[in-house]
Amino acid sequence: MSGIQAAFMGELSRDAEAKTSKNGKPYVRLNVRIDDHDSALWVNVNLFGDCAVDLMSKALLKGQAVYVEGRLSLDTWESASGEKRTGLSCMSWFARPCAIGDRKPKRERKPKVDGEAASPNDFHSDPVGF
Repeated sequence: MSGIQAAFMGELSRDAEAKTSKNGKPYVRLNVRIDDHDSALWVNVNLFGDCAVDLMSKALLKGQAVYVEGRLSLDTWESASGEKRTGLSCMSWFARPCAIGDRKPKRERKPKVDGEAASPNDFHSDPVGF
């Protein structure tokens, strides 16, 4: 089985690494921790193409949340001690840092001055009393 398409969010368990393939193509290696509060999964992510070049310009540091899309697969190998190991990997075509709320414009709050009329949308200015 060559893998299934997946999209997931998680946190970087170490800083992202900019690499170059044997063919001279740039790529980014990420190690992502996906946590569901009961247990955690670690996924080794390799991101290639234009998205990797764009991502290299951003500082992706340990603990930062990331969103990843790619082909997920289960790898098996033998450790140096001869122990059979398994792990998840993802050949990614898209990844971005999660920045929910980072681009939201800051709203200025003006303090009310005594005697200032309430705005028409102010709940407490409703002329109907109960």
